[in-house]
Amino acid sequence: MQIAKPSNQIPNVVLEDLLGRGQAYLDQQNIREHIQGKVVMVTGAAGSIGSELCRQIAGFGPLVLMGFDQAETPLFELGVELEKKFPNAIFHSEIGNIMRFDDVSRTMQQYRPSIVFHAAAHKHVPMMERHAFAAVENNIFGTLQVAEAAASQGVESFVMISTDKAVRPASVLGVTKRIAELTIRALQKTQGTKFIAVRFGNVLGSSGSVVPIFTSQVAAGGPVTVTHPEMRRYFMTASEACQLVLQSLALGNGGEIFVLDMGQPVKIVDLARSLILSSGLQPDRDIKIEFIGVRPGEKLFEEVNLDSEHLVPTSHSRIGSLARAEEVDARRVNASLLELEESVRARDLIRMIRLLKEMVPDYIPGSQLMENAVSIGTNHGFAGDAEFSCTQGIEPAIANGALPTDEPIEYASPGRV
Repeated sequence: MQIAKPSNQIPNVVLEDLLGRGQAYLDQQNIREHIQGKVVMVTGAAGSIGSELCRQIAGFGPLVLMGFDQAETPLFELGVELEKKFPNAIFHSEIGNIMRFDDVSRTMQQYRPSIVFHAAAHKHVPMMERHAFAAVENNIFGTLQVAEAAASQGVESFVMISTDKAVRPASVLGVTKRIAELTIRALQKTQGTKFIAVRFGNVLGSSGSVVPIFTSQVAAGGPVTVTHPEMRRYFMTASEACQLVLQSLALGNGGEIFVLDMGQPVKIVDLARSLILSSGLQPDRDIKIEFIGVRPGEKLFEEVNLDSEHLVPTSHSRIGSLARAEEVDARRVNASLLELEESVRARDLIRMIRLLKEMVPDYIPGSQLMENAVSIGTNHGFAGDAEFSCTQGIEPAIANGALPTDEPIEYASPGRV
């Protein structure tokens, strides 16, 4: 096999070319009417989505744009970038943690935002399988704290970034995002803050995503590692996703879950081949592709809506709204959250998983997560009739259908906008 070119000879990949479709664009005047002259807060502002939201919001003339994150260096770098690109924009960086209510409440009291975009989240699927407590704390209770602070401070609109992994979740990331959706919908009142969630898929080029990984593997001469030959994902660029998030702000009346039209799902192996070709190399000849197996928490493909959820058109051709999103009983959600919080504080993993599944019955916990739970040795029931403990082992629960095997999960054909 030939040796690949060194990294300094590999051209920059145009992410849009990898999508194989046209990008979505927004109604800029409509967005400007909602943002211009207002104070806007973005949580997770140092991340891939949060920082891109800040770049786009800065161009619509907010009175003040405030980026909230605990990552000091990338937040500083974002401020420098925005100062150069938008010299007339007022951008303030605020260091804080969404898990500390005082940080969030103090910041909102100081700036009095009219709009909050909540992009802060733990997002890496296999890592969250290993750090389930952190995912629940950050993605569910962090979201709850930001949302409650927004409501108490009279924020007009709260837009939460969700994920297609929330549909029939097979990962801790997915189920925590689904419960975060339920949480903000439980806070929705007939008056007051408008709570909106926006679901979309993987973001090309984001931190930890496949494109930077593949690019570095190509630069090193290969191999490029793909989990499974049939693994498929919906993809968007960060710019495209954020444009549609901003458009959703203008469309929302409160309580909606918007779903972005991401085109057809893309096979990861096809994406790998396209990236290798764009580097002037030949797949399997110059750069080998290796299949390494499905990682914990992954499905072969994601979906954008449940069978019971019907997507109805909105005034924007690339955004659908869930017409029959699951009903939310606010009292029941609150009671479940209290129990869930107790399980997290007690570091009772089996109880926490059982509560997650009670809140989201179509959640299928991964086998690695359950093996970790069993090894801890807490003696709680799981998933209704399936009772097991550390002494019984995980095999009986798998046999009874309570737990998944290590086989990749594949459901019916994914829904479309």
